[in-house]
Amino acid sequence: MGSVKVTAGKLEETLARVPPVTLPTPAWGPQPIGWFTGTRPVWVWVSWRDRPATREPGVARGANDRVVMVSIDVGGDHWEPVVWRNAVTVRG
Repeated sequence: MGSVKVTAGKLEETLARVPPVTLPTPAWGPQPIGWFTGTRPVWVWVSWRDRPATREPGVARGANDRVVMVSIDVGGDHWEPVVWRNAVTVRG
């Protein structure tokens, strides 16, 4: 049987794969989501459950007056969280 010892590297790797926090549907508000055509590059502040928020490059997929649906690649994983509108800025 192999070792069950948890190394710092393995722990860091596991925590890095935890998905970002996404806003629940009730937070989206009454306005429908308007879906974008084409690519809209953005910077997005992403909240994580077990570590500080990070600013990541991403693509906005849709939005309303409260939230933005984004697509991000972080550490080799692809995520599509829903974030507050003020957490997103256009990437130039």
